[in-house]
Amino acid sequence: MHSAYEPISCELHSALELAAMRRRPARLHMVDGSWQDGIILDVWTAQGREWLCLRRADGDVEIDLTHIQQVQENTAS
Repeated sequence: MHSAYEPISCELHSALELAAMRRRPARLHMVDGSWQDGIILDVWTAQGREWLCLRRADGDVEIDLTHIQQVQENTAS
């Protein structure tokens, strides 16, 4: 059985929306310890969950927000 959906914190949600508005490179620290680099294009709700579209060098991906632990502006060149 699947565990109940728990939305992300308002603080993280606001940071992701701000990153989407700014369209600057961002680093997403995922709950599995990995990092995703790209530009957040959009944040939305669908199918009872929250999502974002991340433009990476290898193409756009949709990510469930519950898989994200932290967002940082990517200042690496």
